[in-house]
Amino acid sequence: MKLLFLSVCMLLLTGVSSAQDNSFLYQYNKQRINSTKTAMLVLGGWGIANITAGLIGNSTAGGEAKYFHQMNAVWGVVNLGIATASYLGNSRLDPGKYNWQGSVQEQHKIEKIYLVNGALDLAYIAGGLFLRERGKLKLTGKAYDRWKGYGNSFILQGAFLLLYDGVNFTLHHAHGKGLFQRFNELQLTVAPGGVGMVYSW
Repeated sequence: MKLLFLSVCMLLLTGVSSAQDNSFLYQYNKQRINSTKTAMLVLGGWGIANITAGLIGNSTAGGEAKYFHQMNAVWGVVNLGIATASYLGNSRLDPGKYNWQGSVQEQHKIEKIYLVNGALDLAYIAGGLFLRERGKLKLTGKAYDRWKGYGNSFILQGAFLLLYDGVNFTLHHAHGKGLFQRFNELQLTVAPGGVGMVYSW
């Protein structure tokens, strides 16, 4: 009789904890996906602003400013394309499809993406500084204006993206702490009739 009672209790606890898991993970992954979509809207807005200002500047400005705006327009097209593809891709994700392992993997993945992008942003800034110096030392006339303008654009875009990736990494990292804290509260419980995961209160 005691064994039957323990088995029933274990099944009930497992069912309750499973429902709690599903609810928590659904909300957690939904928030992560929504945060990524919001970030893509920001990136897309930055891309549109650069395309608009870049096209206007390219047709009205002269000297290095012309090439600065020209390169900004190119960056705008790239950023808008990335933002659009990522936004649409995240819109198709189902927050309910991730279990604990999948949620942890996605958390590590999104943080790694922003860290790698941050390193690339620093490379963009360094590349911009190189282009500026190349224009100063070895080129004259239009070539000087072109490389200096392009260099300034790389520096601006790299600086914005570094800030953008840094903010998004910080937000996702803070969000991930809730996941790992919740995971640490889980306990593996063994009883006659099965094995289950329950929360320590």
